[in-house]
Amino acid sequence: MPDTGPLPPRRRVLVRAARLGGDTFKAFVETRAPELRVESYESDRDIVTSLQASEPADLIVWRQKPEETDPVADVRAALGGAPRTTPIVLVVQRYDAALVSRAMAQGIAGLVANTMSADLVLCVLRLTLVGGTYFPCEAQWLMPAVPAILPEVAAPALALRGAFGLTPRQLDVLSYICQGMSNKIIARALGMRETTVKAHVMQIMRRLNADNRTQVALRVSQMGFTGLPLKGEIAGS
Repeated sequence: MPDTGPLPPRRRVLVRAARLGGDTFKAFVETRAPELRVESYESDRDIVTSLQASEPADLIVWRQKPEETDPVADVRAALGGAPRTTPIVLVVQRYDAALVSRAMAQGIAGLVANTMSADLVLCVLRLTLVGGTYFPCEAQWLMPAVPAILPEVAAPALALRGAFGLTPRQLDVLSYICQGMSNKIIARALGMRETTVKAHVMQIMRRLNADNRTQVALRVSQMGFTGLPLKGEIAGS
């Protein structure tokens, strides 16, 4: 048989997990990915000690414990004195846009939920081992922010945004225009400079092809828009 030479060294993966869970994960990964060697640790101190050993680690899989509420802060606090060159994949109980954003800002290489299938988790590990990153993204995170208002008010507002490209702030200003408020009153109510309000008004008039504020109010009322709930001092007066 031809000599194929020595096998490449197995990649060293450190896993933070309870003994039973760690052993199960280790058996699965090493069976499906023989190029990886999994070391499971129950103690965070033991992980830090292992990272400081002469043999470098290639990846850390940090599994959130049920009683922990901030996995990003926890992993950074536990590994604060360890080398920062080893990529980290967080396995969390649940995530949202804020947690994903913080993980990315802190240099985490990947974030997955513990409900993800083992096969997909293994794909994420392989991706991060070659320098890639993985973070979940939900469709609703990409939707434009819309005020929490009644449907009969929200629908015309969305129509204005879609038809004329008005921003949420311009919709606020437009709501006061519909009530006949002056730029000075609008500025005080919304905590803005009067010159900023004037710029918004001019932009609204230009986009609606209106010559004055009265035409603006008339045209949007024909679309069913009578204003969003008023904010600031006028609303509370």
